[in-house]
Amino acid sequence: MTQHAPRQAKTAEAPSQNYRLDDGVLQALRTDGYAALPQRITGDALEALRTEADSMILRFTQGGFRSDDYWHFTPAGTDTPVLYRVHNLENQGSPAAARLYSDDGPLHPMAAAILGGPVRATACAMIVKLPGVAAPVPWHRDRTNVPPHSVFNLSVFLDDSDVGNGCLEFVPGSHLAPDAEEAEALQAQGPVRALPLSAGDIAVHDVRIAHASRRNTSPRIRRSIVIEFAPAGLELP
Repeated sequence: MTQHAPRQAKTAEAPSQNYRLDDGVLQALRTDGYAALPQRITGDALEALRTEADSMILRFTQGGFRSDDYWHFTPAGTDTPVLYRVHNLENQGSPAAARLYSDDGPLHPMAAAILGGPVRATACAMIVKLPGVAAPVPWHRDRTNVPPHSVFNLSVFLDDSDVGNGCLEFVPGSHLAPDAEEAEALQAQGPVRALPLSAGDIAVHDVRIAHASRRNTSPRIRRSIVIEFAPAGLELP
């Protein structure tokens, strides 16, 4: 995830006594660098996020809105821009998404349990893979300037995600690779594992891990809201 400094860093206290993550999830994050948390955002909360996502997409595709936060590309041979990312959701007039980002939102206890102490959210964006036109996301590592196990992205999936509409794919264990190791080289070494998810699931990944997604060849949209979390006291380079 490309990093944008948030307007205001938000901090959560240590994990609640009542909030626990399965030991298998924590072990997977340490060894593989990624894990899935099934059905964490559901019901009205999920529907509110979908409604806001629809509004942002329509604002771009039908309303002609453009800003530095709305990232897009124009496929070769066309003159129609394709939206693929919206940054700084806390500033887009989207209260449901902003609540995910806020320090009393549902993701902070999860991030605090993963990192073992107070956390702050450092970036918030929506990833959009429009049906039939979304491009692949090349193999990359979000950050290599932090130690393993120190900074994580939590991605809330608003739609079912599989290989056909561009689900996340990872090279397990590549978060432990040296800083200078290129993502493409890690992908070539493999193995590569796809992570299909259902709407309402959360994908968690170490920002150092090599990952990518394919183009959306299906008639189904694929959207997710990704938030980067770091320890409250960690100064990010």
